[in-house]
Amino acid sequence: MTDEKLILDWGARIGVSAQIEGVKASQLENLIVSLENFRGREALLATAAFAQRQAQRLAAGRATARLISQALLELYEKGAGKEEARKMLGFAKWVFEARILPPRGVRPEQLTLESLLRQLAGGGR
Repeated sequence: MTDEKLILDWGARIGVSAQIEGVKASQLENLIVSLENFRGREALLATAAFAQRQAQRLAAGRATARLISQALLELYEKGAGKEEARKMLGFAKWVFEARILPPRGVRPEQLTLESLLRQLAGGGR
């Protein structure tokens, strides 16, 4: 079983990155749907490739696509499957829809869900 914190942290990073880059919500939805196009755990690898393709095709969201690929590769290497990937991408969409931006000077790849929530709660750190 994959660590839930890992899934949530990647989701937070991806959602914030998508917000910064102005990725359309439909692109995040398309990634979730793309998981269903392949059977088994290999769907994670195919979805990572799809994210890269979309970023190139649309000329937008390249940093977000990179984070998605890193996340899906890490989940795959840890034995996760489609359920965990779907959960992560769904959470990324929640963060994106909340229009959350990182603290000034913090890059999305440095975020954790906890640090993001502390910022939103006014606790800093």
